[in-house]
Formats: sequence, structure tokens, C-alpha cells
Amino acid sequence: MSYRLSGGEYALDENGKPVSIEYIEELLQGVLLASKTPRGRFYPDKNFGSRLGEIDREPFEEYARAYISQAVDGLDGVFVKKVIKTEDEIKVQLLVNDSEEEVILEIEQGI
Repeated sequence: MSYRLSGGEYALDENGKPVSIEYIEELLQGVLLASKTPRGRFYPDKNFGSRLGEIDREPFEEYARAYISQAVDGLDGVFVKKVIKTEDEIKVQLLVNDSEEEVILEIEQGI
């Protein structure tokens, strides 16, 4: 069983207990975590994370798709279909175990 994360901590229900999540949501949470973590910054696994913040050339979306695909390679049944960058967010369109899903990465300094 996995729990929902919010702001780097477990999300709590009205009774103060961690909120459990289903498998697909767990995978999507993993996509967000792997995409937003700079590759090499997670001490126990230097191969964890993405190089998304290193992209300094065009076409941004193609490089972002490749780097996010690399970051989520170990997640079961996750395939990055497309990346769309807007002014304030990056939309990652995914195929997750035959289900179309999308995660949104807010653009922060370094991305």
C-alpha cells in the first residue's frame, strides 16, 4: 500500500491519517517525483531523477520527452507519449498500463 504525497510529506485525511492511493495514482506520483528530481541528486541512487533542468536548446519538448522517459524507465507500464511546454507548466502525456494519463509539472527555476 502506498500513500499520497503533498509537498514532500504524506497527505492526511480529516482524521490525521495518511491517505492511501491506488496503483495508477502511485505510478503517476512516481512520474512526478522522478521528473522533478535532478538526476544524480538522490544520494542512495545516483541514477534516479531526470535531466529536465539541464535542457538549454530546442526543441525543448523532444529533449524533455527523452529525459522524462529515462527517468521513469523503472516504473512498470509507464510510457511517455508527448510533452507540451506552456509558459508556466509542462504537461506530460502518458500511457500507463493501457490508460491515457497526464501529469503537470509546474515550471520552477532550473526547468
